[in-house]
Amino acid sequence: MQENVIHPDTHSRLIKVTEDFFHFEDESTLPVFNGIPILFGKDSIFNADDIYQSKTTTQNKKHADRSNLKNYIRRELLPSLNKDFKMDERYTEISKMLEPNSKMLVLGVGEKSDYYRKRFPNCEVITSDVHNQFNPDYIFDGHFIPFSDSTFDMVLAAQVIEHTINPWMFCSEIQRVTKAGGIIQIEAPHNFPYHAEPYDFFRFTYTGLRSLFPKCEVLKTGVTEGSASLVAVAISNYFVNLSSKRLLRSALLLITRLLFGWLKYLDKVKSKLTKRAVSMPIGYAFTFKKDNKKRSPKDMLEVFYALKK
Repeated sequence: MQENVIHPDTHSRLIKVTEDFFHFEDESTLPVFNGIPILFGKDSIFNADDIYQSKTTTQNKKHADRSNLKNYIRRELLPSLNKDFKMDERYTEISKMLEPNSKMLVLGVGEKSDYYRKRFPNCEVITSDVHNQFNPDYIFDGHFIPFSDSTFDMVLAAQVIEHTINPWMFCSEIQRVTKAGGIIQIEAPHNFPYHAEPYDFFRFTYTGLRSLFPKCEVLKTGVTEGSASLVAVAISNYFVNLSSKRLLRSALLLITRLLFGWLKYLDKVKSKLTKRAVSMPIGYAFTFKKDNKKRSPKDMLEVFYALKK
């Protein structure tokens, strides 16, 4: 994959890799830290110092540590307020669309490297993030993807686009590095609490998300978590944020999860994709195919008009 690496700013080709640096054709260098290349562009809101100092930005690995009693209770024992019931099925379907040895880029992989490699066993999965909390293959900002044009057969960004300060630029970069005929999988929130603050910038409507990919046709759309999950999350968020005291907040989280965790199962009952279903879910999943066709803004509304009432 290194043969496709370019400098995120100049697009100069990578010519040499040493223990501490990536060397580019224009004689510029970018650092390697603990074996992971840090390929931030000069205009990124992230920088190499964040990595050297293990600064918490969009994620904190301590929250994923199940040896911590609080995390174990929160993640393993308490019912969740929302769940993407179709995620495994969705990825299995997409995996079948891809040829063996397809190159797949995951943006904002977080702690799910093993999960994605399991779901896409026939792909060469390249993982990336803006931090090194979970040891991705590459560290870079998705506004400046350091790979040459048409490198990947698939690009996946699940619950990432809301953390981009310029989603138009981010989506343009995704389309640039995806091959013609390649798959782009985007999953994003429509309604969800402010999180990973301050690195949380946008929410997206159904047609808003579609409009960001004018070079692609829509293969399939869906709701990640529905409106019942949203109700549970909103109620819990309201009560938890009544107080700034940690113990009281934890108690309120426990109580609201126990009282309202069951609501998410109502989303399984109302599973058909309709105009009503997309009006107020937690989020959407779009499967695109890059075809490089020219589309007007009006053309991109067709995905909504095709929905039933």
